[in-house]
Amino acid sequence: MNTERKTVSEAGEADRKETKQFRAKPLAGADFITALALILFGTAFYMCASNMKVYQLFFTSPGFFPMILGVLFVLFGFVLLYTSCKRGGFTDAKRIVSGSNIKRSIASPVFKKGGIVFLLILGYVMLLGKASFVYLSMGYLFLTLLYLRAAKWYWIIVISVLAPIGIELVFVNFFRIPMP
Repeated sequence: MNTERKTVSEAGEADRKETKQFRAKPLAGADFITALALILFGTAFYMCASNMKVYQLFFTSPGFFPMILGVLFVLFGFVLLYTSCKRGGFTDAKRIVSGSNIKRSIASPVFKKGGIVFLLILGYVMLLGKASFVYLSMGYLFLTLLYLRAAKWYWIIVISVLAPIGIELVFVNFFRIPMP
């Protein structure tokens, strides 16, 4: 009877160890990929913000806060990368980014929807500064919300018109930061 308890106890202990490893492994790969994205995004954010015009003092320039955010993204990305690597994230990330997983992901409707939204964002960013902020933002919001079917058509129009006007009014009049 005593030996049966040990066997059951040992089996339960082995199951707990396997479950613990199973839960940590997939998240480690996702954390690894997310960490790389944070580092790249933070670096790009910092570089773009450092190219913004400085008006009087560096601390009052529109790029100061985005530069801080860029640095924070990079720092948090490295912390996440370190913890992920300790849990085997690089190995699991290779499994996630394998050819069969990529093909399956690209064929999914979620990927296609995300790709179209990404292209809308990319177009918006590329035109920012070349076109009026308010009109460009209205068009971007309208197309994105309409494509995602985020609300009824009349709410999409209201949000697309009022949000950019409100943002510009607040930034220009309250924060005294000119919009691009």
